[in-house]
Parts: sequence; C-alpha cells; structure tokens
Amino acid sequence: MITLLALPTIWLVNRSGDGPGSARPNVAAAGIDPGEADHSTAGDRPDEFDPMGAGGAVYLQPTVTVTAPTVPTIAVGREPHQAVATAVATYSARVSWNECEFNGLAIGERVTVVNVANGRSIDCRIAYLSGGESETLVMHTSNFQSIADLVAAPIHVEIRQ
Repeated sequence: MITLLALPTIWLVNRSGDGPGSARPNVAAAGIDPGEADHSTAGDRPDEFDPMGAGGAVYLQPTVTVTAPTVPTIAVGREPHQAVATAVATYSARVSWNECEFNGLAIGERVTVVNVANGRSIDCRIAYLSGGESETLVMHTSNFQSIADLVAAPIHVEIRQ
C-alpha cells in the first residue's frame, strides 16, 4: 500500500518546478554529495586506536611436557594352564564333537582352546588335520559356537595344556 503512494510522490517531487538542467538531487538517493570529497591527509588525523596494543610483536614460547611411556601389564588368561601354541581356528561339521584337528601337537593330547578376543574356552582332544597347515585348528561347529559366532570365523586362539 505504501509503495502505491510512495513511488508517485517521489516522481512528482523530483519532477515539479525544475527544468531538465536542474541540479536538484534525487529524493530517493542516499549518501553524500559527490561534489565534496574528503581532502584530509594522513597527517591531519589524530592518533588512532591500535587494538593489538602499543608494543611490537611478541612470540610465545611453547611449553613441552615430556612424560615417560608406561609399560602395559600383560595378562594372559585366567587359568594357570600354560599356552603351548597359537592358531587360527575355524569349524567343520565333519569333525567329531570332542576333537580338534591340529597338526602342531601330539595326536590324542587333551587341550583347552581359548578365544583370545573374549576369553571363552573349550576342551578337546587333538586329532590329525589332513592337508592342513600347522597354524590352523578345525573344530566341530557346536564347539566353535560356544567360543565365538560362526560369522567371526576364522578366529585367533591359544591352545593350552
């Protein structure tokens, strides 16, 4: 509503009473008259405020604190059994439920297989792993499920006596 009244008023004020060569400023214009410039020089200005202070540049010295590294305490298992081997364990339904096929120990030896990630363990008897490497241990699927999820296979285990 104001626009409908303001624009015609500005147009009429700028137009009324003056000819085409008029030096009358436009009412809608803002600012200073371009004919007057600031003729002051740098020497005419009073001292300006320096937000950084009156002094020169100051460099701060970094403080460095050196601490000796701590040696972590290594805890291996909760049982007094001694680890005799490490292996990568997997599972197979063809393996007997009370056996673990592994070529790194004597056949028939009773061992405890411990999942190093979570500490869960099972007991089994060592059987010969045909065509396997000495670092691979294969156990029955249900035994594997008692120490880890099937989707986690293969897992790192310790073999203890």
